[in-house]
Order: sequence, then structure tokens, then C-alpha cells
Amino acid sequence: MNMMIFHKISGIFIILVALGFTVSQIGITKVFNYPQILRSSCDSILNKYHEGGHKLKFFWTCFALSSLMLVPLSSIFYKLLNRDNTPYLIIGSAFGIASGIFYVLGLMRWVFLADTLSNKYINIDDDPKLKKTIEIIFESFHVYCGNSIGESMGFLCMGIWISITGIAMIGSTIVPSIIGIGYIVCGIGIASGPLEWLGINYCNKINKISMKLLMILLIFTGIKLIII
Repeated sequence: MNMMIFHKISGIFIILVALGFTVSQIGITKVFNYPQILRSSCDSILNKYHEGGHKLKFFWTCFALSSLMLVPLSSIFYKLLNRDNTPYLIIGSAFGIASGIFYVLGLMRWVFLADTLSNKYINIDDDPKLKKTIEIIFESFHVYCGNSIGESMGFLCMGIWISITGIAMIGSTIVPSIIGIGYIVCGIGIASGPLEWLGINYCNKINKISMKLLMILLIFTGIKLIII
């Protein structure tokens, strides 16, 4: 494939991934009060999920699919930035692929598990023992798939990948070096997210701001590739 065509296709893909993340998160926030709802009781979460209906399930599916797109996205950045003086980039790509897998494993619980459990939960008001069992099942997956896999391993791997990608951007002809520095800062901010579980609560805000800034940088990078 001609590199010019590859650049344009890559640019369009990068923009679509960034928009997929942004639109799905806006939708989930509006319908589900995410991420504040995650600090609520299990009863509140399951009831709120059920209220969201098919619209909420659609947004969670889009969010999960956008996360899966990090796998090809890491390969695209490797192809775009790989040079003789960036042998470390392959390590970043490996972490990028891992982050996509971890995110999907964490997010898919909302698409299927939460949907099934919330439906059962709403329809068994007369059986407190069964409701308690559903709460325990949900909380177990919430902690393991959400906190452990998605928000810890996913954030950590993505942060490393984005930081390494930013380092490779410095000196590249594709984007200005300042954009590479922006990627590095975002990567560090994203990777700091799991520190919230160690009691450093402000790391959660740093993580969220870094993710939003990264989406802007991705869109800029995509536009830059299209107009090269």
C-alpha cells in the first residue's frame, strides 16, 4: 500500500477510535451517571443499569468495541513511528495490545453480566436471599474485572504504551515534537490511575483528565495524517 494512502486511512481510523471513546463515554455518563455511580451501592448500580435499558447497553458495547480498537491502533502507531532509532517501540506496541485486551475483559461485564443480573435483580423483590446472592456475584466481578483487570492492568498498560509512543513521536516527521511530549504526559497520567486504590484519590482525576486530553491529541494526530 502506498504510504500516503496508509497515512490517510490511519488518520481516519485514529479519529474514529477517539470519537468512539468520547461519544460512548458521554452517553454512559448521561444515561448511567458514570463514573460516579460506581461509588454507589450494588442495589443502586443494578437498578440504574436496568433503567438505562437498551440505550445504555448500546453505549457500553460501543465503549468496549472502541477499547478493542486499541489493538490495531497500537500496530498502526508502530508502523507509522518505527525507525532505526526506536527499537523500544515494539515494547510499547505489546503494551498497547495488552491494554485493549484488558479493557475489553473489564468492560464486557457491563454488556452481558450486568444486563442479566440487573434483570433478575429487579424481578425478585420477594426473595432477599437471592438478591443478596446476585449482589455478591456482581460485586465480585466488579472488583476483579473492573478494578483489577480494567482499571488497573488496562490503565497501566495503556499508560506505558502511550508514553513510549510519545517518546517515538519526538523526532518524527509525522507530528510536532510537542505532541509527543503531550502523549508522554498523558501516558503518565493514565498509568497513575491504579494509585487510587492505594489511597491516593486525586490520581483518579488525573487519570480522567489525561484520557480526555489523549482523545484530543489522537484527533489532532489523525487530522495531521490525513492532510500530510
